[in-house]
Amino acid sequence: MSKRTHFTTVTSLPAGISRETVLETLHSHTEMIDLNPLVIERHPIRAPPEATPEEAHCQWYSISDKINYVPGVYTGSVTFHGCFHDLPDGLQTHIYAPMGLNMKGRWTLGGSLPGEPRQPVEIGLGVPKTGLWLREDVDMKCNVVMTGFVKKTTKKAHQTLVDRLVEKAHLKEAEGYNNGLKEQLELRSQYPPDYHTEIVSPATTPYIDSKSTMGHTPSISDAGSIRSGAGSVLDARHSSYGHAQVPVDHKYQSYRPAPAYGGHMQRPGPASHASYPPPLNPPIPNPTPMHFTAELPSQEAKTPIQLELPGQESNTPIELDSSHHRFS
Repeated sequence: MSKRTHFTTVTSLPAGISRETVLETLHSHTEMIDLNPLVIERHPIRAPPEATPEEAHCQWYSISDKINYVPGVYTGSVTFHGCFHDLPDGLQTHIYAPMGLNMKGRWTLGGSLPGEPRQPVEIGLGVPKTGLWLREDVDMKCNVVMTGFVKKTTKKAHQTLVDRLVEKAHLKEAEGYNNGLKEQLELRSQYPPDYHTEIVSPATTPYIDSKSTMGHTPSISDAGSIRSGAGSVLDARHSSYGHAQVPVDHKYQSYRPAPAYGGHMQRPGPASHASYPPPLNPPIPNPTPMHFTAELPSQEAKTPIQLELPGQESNTPIELDSSHHRFS
Protein backbone atom coordinates (compact mmCIF):
# COMPACT_ATOMS: atom_id res chain seq x y z
CA MET A 1 0.00 0.00 0.00
CA SER A 2 1.47 3.34 -1.10
CA LYS A 3 0.92 6.87 0.13
CA ARG A 4 1.27 10.07 -1.83
CA THR A 5 3.00 12.97 -0.12
CA HIS A 6 3.71 16.51 -1.28
CA PHE A 7 5.91 19.09 0.44
CA THR A 8 7.52 22.42 -0.52
CA THR A 9 10.69 24.03 0.80
CA VAL A 10 11.67 27.67 0.09
CA THR A 11 15.18 28.91 0.87
CA SER A 12 16.11 32.59 0.74
CA LEU A 13 19.43 33.14 -1.04
CA PRO A 14 21.88 35.66 0.43
CA ALA A 15 22.86 38.86 -1.32
CA GLY A 16 25.84 38.79 -3.64
CA ILE A 17 24.70 35.74 -5.63
CA SER A 18 23.57 36.27 -9.19
CA ARG A 19 20.74 34.47 -10.91
CA GLU A 20 23.08 33.17 -13.62
CA THR A 21 25.37 31.48 -11.09
CA VAL A 22 22.52 29.57 -9.42
CA LEU A 23 21.00 28.51 -12.76
CA GLU A 24 24.39 27.32 -13.93
CA THR A 25 24.59 25.02 -10.91
CA LEU A 26 21.03 23.75 -11.32
CA HIS A 27 21.66 22.90 -14.97
CA SER A 28 24.85 21.02 -14.11
CA HIS A 29 23.36 17.59 -13.38
CA THR A 30 26.48 15.92 -12.06
CA GLU A 31 27.16 18.87 -9.81
CA MET A 32 23.65 18.71 -8.35
CA ILE A 33 24.06 14.98 -7.73
CA ASP A 34 27.45 15.42 -6.06
CA LEU A 35 26.11 18.18 -3.78
CA ASN A 36 23.77 15.62 -2.19
CA PRO A 37 25.53 14.25 0.93
CA LEU A 38 23.89 10.81 0.53
CA VAL A 39 25.35 10.07 -2.93
CA ILE A 40 28.33 7.74 -3.03
CA GLU A 41 28.37 6.86 -6.74
CA ARG A 42 26.74 7.95 -10.01
CA HIS A 43 27.18 7.38 -13.73
CA PRO A 44 25.08 8.18 -16.82
CA ILE A 45 22.84 5.50 -18.33
CA ARG A 46 20.31 5.09 -21.11
CA ALA A 47 16.61 5.65 -20.41
CA PRO A 48 15.20 2.61 -18.51
CA PRO A 49 12.07 0.77 -19.67
CA GLU A 50 9.87 2.50 -17.12
CA ALA A 51 10.66 5.94 -18.56
CA THR A 52 7.73 7.79 -20.15
CA PRO A 53 7.95 8.95 -23.81
CA GLU A 54 8.71 12.51 -22.61
CA GLU A 55 11.39 11.30 -20.23
CA ALA A 56 13.07 9.11 -22.85
CA HIS A 57 14.94 12.15 -24.19
CA CYS A 58 16.13 13.39 -20.79
CA GLN A 59 19.52 12.77 -19.22
CA TRP A 60 19.46 9.64 -17.06
CA TYR A 61 21.82 8.58 -14.27
CA SER A 62 22.28 5.57 -12.03
CA ILE A 63 22.74 6.89 -8.49
CA SER A 64 23.74 5.09 -5.29
CA ASP A 65 22.90 6.57 -1.87
CA LYS A 66 24.18 5.64 1.57
CA ILE A 67 21.27 5.26 3.96
CA ASN A 68 21.42 5.19 7.76
CA TYR A 69 18.40 3.11 8.64
CA VAL A 70 19.32 3.11 12.31
CA PRO A 71 21.98 5.78 12.99
CA GLY A 72 25.10 4.17 14.34
CA VAL A 73 23.57 0.68 14.18
CA TYR A 74 22.43 -0.24 10.72
CA THR A 75 23.65 1.38 7.51
CA GLY A 76 23.06 0.32 3.93
CA SER A 77 22.99 1.59 0.36
CA VAL A 78 20.35 1.82 -2.31
CA THR A 79 20.71 2.27 -6.06
CA PHE A 80 18.06 3.95 -8.21
CA HIS A 81 17.55 5.63 -11.58
CA GLY A 82 16.83 9.30 -12.06
CA CYS A 83 16.28 11.67 -14.99
CA PHE A 84 17.11 15.40 -15.17
CA HIS A 85 15.37 17.98 -17.36
CA ASP A 86 16.48 21.61 -17.55
CA LEU A 87 13.94 24.43 -17.40
CA PRO A 88 14.43 28.17 -18.02
CA ASP A 89 13.99 28.92 -14.31
CA GLY A 90 15.26 25.71 -12.76
CA LEU A 91 15.38 21.93 -12.95
CA GLN A 92 12.96 19.02 -13.02
CA THR A 93 13.84 15.51 -11.75
CA HIS A 94 12.14 12.14 -11.57
CA ILE A 95 13.44 9.22 -9.48
CA TYR A 96 12.50 5.53 -9.69
CA ALA A 97 13.73 3.76 -6.54
CA PRO A 98 13.16 0.31 -4.97
CA MET A 99 10.19 -0.48 -2.72
CA GLY A 100 7.85 1.42 -5.05
CA LEU A 101 9.34 4.87 -4.38
CA ASN A 102 8.43 7.29 -7.17
CA MET A 103 9.61 10.85 -6.51
CA LYS A 104 9.19 13.91 -8.76
CA GLY A 105 11.10 17.07 -7.92
CA ARG A 106 10.92 20.63 -9.21
CA TRP A 107 13.61 23.20 -8.44
CA THR A 108 12.60 26.82 -9.18
CA LEU A 109 14.72 29.95 -8.91
CA GLY A 110 12.64 33.08 -8.31
CA GLY A 111 12.68 36.49 -6.74
CA SER A 112 13.96 39.88 -7.82
CA LEU A 113 17.31 41.58 -7.57
CA PRO A 114 17.81 45.31 -6.91
CA GLY A 115 16.69 47.27 -9.96
CA GLU A 116 14.32 44.53 -11.17
CA PRO A 117 10.52 44.78 -10.94
CA ARG A 118 9.03 42.94 -7.96
CA GLN A 119 6.61 40.19 -8.88
CA PRO A 120 3.74 38.97 -6.67
CA VAL A 121 4.70 35.92 -4.63
CA GLU A 122 2.65 32.94 -3.52
CA ILE A 123 1.25 33.33 -0.05
CA GLY A 124 1.36 30.75 2.72
CA LEU A 125 4.86 29.44 1.90
CA GLY A 126 7.04 32.13 3.45
CA VAL A 127 8.41 33.26 0.10
CA PRO A 128 10.53 36.42 0.56
CA LYS A 129 9.25 39.50 -1.26
CA THR A 130 12.72 40.78 -2.18
CA GLY A 131 15.92 39.02 -3.16
CA LEU A 132 16.40 35.64 -4.80
CA TRP A 133 14.95 32.44 -3.44
CA LEU A 134 15.14 28.72 -4.34
CA ARG A 135 12.02 26.61 -4.15
CA GLU A 136 11.80 22.82 -4.13
CA ASP A 137 8.51 21.03 -4.74
CA VAL A 138 8.50 17.27 -4.08
CA ASP A 139 5.70 14.92 -5.04
CA MET A 140 6.35 11.31 -4.04
CA LYS A 141 4.61 7.98 -3.77
CA CYS A 142 6.03 5.52 -1.28
CA ASN A 143 5.15 2.60 0.93
CA VAL A 144 3.07 3.84 3.79
CA VAL A 145 5.55 2.36 6.26
CA MET A 146 8.55 4.12 4.71
CA THR A 147 6.91 7.46 3.89
CA GLY A 148 7.93 9.25 7.09
CA PHE A 149 11.52 8.01 6.94
CA VAL A 150 11.95 8.88 3.24
CA LYS A 151 10.46 12.34 3.69
CA LYS A 152 12.66 13.14 6.69
CA THR A 153 15.82 11.85 5.02
CA THR A 154 15.10 13.69 1.76
CA LYS A 155 14.42 17.05 3.42
CA LYS A 156 17.57 16.82 5.56
CA ALA A 157 19.77 15.85 2.60
CA HIS A 158 18.34 18.53 0.33
CA GLN A 159 18.84 21.21 2.96
CA THR A 160 22.52 20.31 3.03
CA LEU A 161 22.49 20.33 -0.79
CA VAL A 162 21.13 23.91 -0.81
CA ASP A 163 23.70 25.07 1.75
CA ARG A 164 26.47 23.65 -0.38
CA LEU A 165 24.95 25.20 -3.49
CA VAL A 166 24.94 28.64 -1.85
CA GLU A 167 28.53 28.28 -0.69
CA LYS A 168 29.63 27.15 -4.13
CA ALA A 169 27.78 30.09 -5.68
CA HIS A 170 29.75 32.44 -3.42
CA LEU A 171 33.00 30.84 -4.58
CA LYS A 172 32.01 31.21 -8.23
CA GLU A 173 31.08 34.85 -7.74
CA ALA A 174 34.40 35.54 -5.99
CA GLU A 175 36.30 33.73 -8.74
CA GLY A 176 34.54 35.74 -11.44
CA TYR A 177 35.24 38.99 -9.60
CA ASN A 178 38.93 38.16 -9.14
CA ASN A 179 39.31 37.16 -12.80
CA GLY A 180 37.70 40.41 -13.91
CA LEU A 181 39.98 42.42 -11.63
CA LYS A 182 43.01 40.54 -12.92
CA GLU A 183 42.06 41.31 -16.52
CA GLN A 184 41.72 45.00 -15.67
CA LEU A 185 45.15 45.06 -14.04
CA GLU A 186 46.71 43.29 -17.03
CA LEU A 187 45.06 45.72 -19.41
CA ARG A 188 46.19 48.68 -17.35
CA SER A 189 49.77 47.38 -17.21
CA GLN A 190 49.97 47.55 -21.01
CA TYR A 191 49.89 51.36 -20.84
CA PRO A 192 52.89 53.47 -19.82
CA PRO A 193 53.17 54.32 -16.12
CA ASP A 194 52.39 58.01 -16.77
CA TYR A 195 49.48 57.33 -19.13
CA HIS A 196 46.78 58.25 -16.62
CA THR A 197 48.71 61.23 -15.24
CA GLU A 198 48.90 62.81 -18.69
CA ILE A 199 45.13 63.08 -19.06
CA VAL A 200 43.89 66.64 -18.60
CA SER A 201 40.96 66.75 -16.22
CA PRO A 202 38.23 69.16 -17.40
CA ALA A 203 37.24 69.84 -13.79
CA THR A 204 40.74 71.16 -12.89
CA THR A 205 41.62 72.94 -16.13
CA PRO A 206 41.71 76.71 -15.55
CA TYR A 207 39.97 78.94 -18.03
CA ILE A 208 39.01 82.57 -18.55
CA ASP A 209 35.52 83.73 -19.42
CA SER A 210 35.33 85.02 -22.98
CA LYS A 211 33.21 87.97 -21.83
CA SER A 212 35.82 89.09 -19.31
CA THR A 213 38.61 89.00 -21.92
CA MET A 214 36.83 91.17 -24.48
CA GLY A 215 38.00 94.75 -24.73
CA HIS A 216 41.56 94.33 -23.48
CA THR A 217 44.70 92.57 -24.56
CA PRO A 218 45.22 89.36 -22.56
CA SER A 219 48.53 88.84 -20.85
CA ILE A 220 50.49 85.91 -19.60
CA SER A 221 49.01 86.33 -16.13
CA ASP A 222 45.50 86.06 -17.60
CA ALA A 223 46.21 82.81 -19.38
CA GLY A 224 47.96 81.04 -16.52
CA SER A 225 48.88 77.47 -17.09
CA ILE A 226 47.04 74.21 -17.66
CA ARG A 227 47.40 71.57 -15.01
CA SER A 228 46.66 67.89 -15.46
CA GLY A 229 44.89 65.63 -12.93
CA ALA A 230 48.25 64.47 -11.53
CA GLY A 231 49.59 68.00 -11.07
CA SER A 232 51.79 68.31 -14.13
CA VAL A 233 51.98 71.88 -15.46
CA LEU A 234 51.66 72.68 -19.14
CA ASP A 235 52.92 76.23 -19.72
CA ALA A 236 51.67 78.28 -22.63
CA ARG A 237 54.32 79.45 -25.07
CA HIS A 238 54.34 81.92 -27.94
CA SER A 239 54.78 80.89 -31.52
CA SER A 240 56.36 83.00 -34.23
CA TYR A 241 52.88 84.20 -35.23
CA GLY A 242 51.90 85.41 -31.77
CA HIS A 243 49.39 82.67 -30.88
CA ALA A 244 49.54 80.69 -27.64
CA GLN A 245 50.56 77.08 -28.07
CA VAL A 246 49.75 74.32 -25.56
CA PRO A 247 52.42 71.62 -25.52
CA VAL A 248 50.92 68.33 -26.63
CA ASP A 249 52.38 64.93 -25.92
CA HIS A 250 52.33 63.56 -29.48
CA LYS A 251 53.20 60.11 -28.21
CA TYR A 252 50.03 59.58 -26.28
CA GLN A 253 47.84 62.43 -27.50
CA SER A 254 46.50 62.96 -24.00
CA TYR A 255 45.35 66.52 -24.80
CA ARG A 256 43.48 67.69 -27.87
CA PRO A 257 42.22 71.26 -28.27
CA ALA A 258 38.47 71.70 -28.70
CA PRO A 259 37.07 73.12 -31.95
CA ALA A 260 37.03 76.89 -32.26
CA TYR A 261 33.78 78.79 -32.17
CA GLY A 262 33.66 82.53 -32.59
CA GLY A 263 37.42 82.87 -32.49
CA HIS A 264 37.83 81.27 -29.05
CA MET A 265 38.53 77.74 -27.92
CA GLN A 266 35.24 76.58 -26.35
CA ARG A 267 35.48 74.35 -23.32
CA PRO A 268 33.64 71.01 -23.76
CA GLY A 269 30.51 70.30 -21.78
CA PRO A 270 26.86 71.20 -22.32
CA ALA A 271 26.53 73.06 -19.02
CA SER A 272 29.57 75.31 -19.47
CA HIS A 273 29.61 78.50 -21.59
CA ALA A 274 33.16 79.50 -20.69
CA SER A 275 36.02 79.42 -23.15
CA TYR A 276 39.71 78.76 -23.09
CA PRO A 277 42.04 81.78 -22.87
CA PRO A 278 42.37 83.75 -26.11
CA PRO A 279 45.83 84.14 -27.68
CA LEU A 280 48.35 85.83 -25.44
CA ASN A 281 49.33 88.23 -28.19
CA PRO A 282 46.62 88.88 -30.75
CA PRO A 283 47.67 88.39 -34.34
CA ILE A 284 49.13 91.46 -36.00
CA PRO A 285 46.49 92.90 -38.33
CA ASN A 286 47.31 93.26 -41.98
CA PRO A 287 48.90 96.65 -42.74
CA THR A 288 46.74 99.22 -44.46
CA PRO A 289 47.15 98.63 -48.17
CA MET A 290 49.00 101.39 -50.03
CA HIS A 291 46.93 103.16 -52.67
CA PHE A 292 48.37 105.20 -55.59
CA THR A 293 46.82 106.90 -58.52
CA ALA A 294 48.01 106.23 -62.05
CA GLU A 295 46.94 108.58 -64.74
CA LEU A 296 46.18 106.90 -68.02
CA PRO A 297 46.53 108.74 -71.29
CA SER A 298 43.29 110.34 -72.38
CA GLN A 299 41.77 109.51 -75.68
CA GLU A 300 42.04 113.19 -76.53
CA ALA A 301 45.75 113.28 -75.81
CA LYS A 302 47.72 114.08 -78.90
CA THR A 303 51.16 113.46 -77.51
CA PRO A 304 52.29 109.92 -78.46
CA ILE A 305 53.81 107.67 -75.82
CA GLN A 306 57.30 106.58 -76.63
CA LEU A 307 58.58 103.14 -75.57
CA GLU A 308 62.00 101.68 -75.94
CA LEU A 309 62.24 97.95 -76.52
CA PRO A 310 65.36 95.92 -75.79
CA GLY A 311 67.55 95.36 -78.75
CA GLN A 312 66.61 98.59 -80.51
CA GLU A 313 68.55 101.71 -80.76
CA SER A 314 67.59 104.41 -78.39
CA ASN A 315 66.99 106.84 -81.23
CA THR A 316 64.29 104.65 -82.81
CA PRO A 317 61.22 105.02 -80.64
CA ILE A 318 57.96 103.18 -80.99
CA GLU A 319 54.95 105.39 -80.88
CA LEU A 320 51.80 104.26 -79.18
CA ASP A 321 48.76 106.04 -80.43
CA SER A 322 46.55 106.34 -77.36
CA SER A 323 43.56 107.33 -79.41
CA HIS A 324 43.48 104.08 -81.42
CA HIS A 325 45.23 101.75 -78.90
CA ARG A 326 47.49 100.16 -81.49
CA PHE A 327 51.13 100.17 -82.38
CA SER A 328 52.30 102.33 -85.29
